[in-house]
Amino acid sequence: GASMIVMRCMEVTQKKSSQSFKALDGTIRMMDPNTGERVVMSHKCTELDKTIPSLMGVSKPILEHVVFCHQEDSSWPLQEGAVLKKRFDDIFDSTRYAKALVAIKDS
Repeated sequence: GASMIVMRCMEVTQKKSSQSFKALDGTIRMMDPNTGERVVMSHKCTELDKTIPSLMGVSKPILEHVVFCHQEDSSWPLQEGAVLKKRFDDIFDSTRYAKALVAIKDS
């Protein structure tokens, strides 16, 4: 696979009585496979969250619940039935599959 560097920039400002957080633009650096040149793409953070899973070829729920699962959440397969079902539905995209079956039956 292609090697990528993803950088997110954030800014935190502390005043006397409050703090403010601001997410700045993020960048993705990678090599163009055809030319070998370095390509830099700038994205807003919300777009970056959508772009990364597609570049990796993995769905967002798999990244969230399996690959980058926090240590405190690592026991999610042992959770109660409703929560576990929702996570599996997200991972396997079962709602999309069910809608496709309904569309096939209706046509």
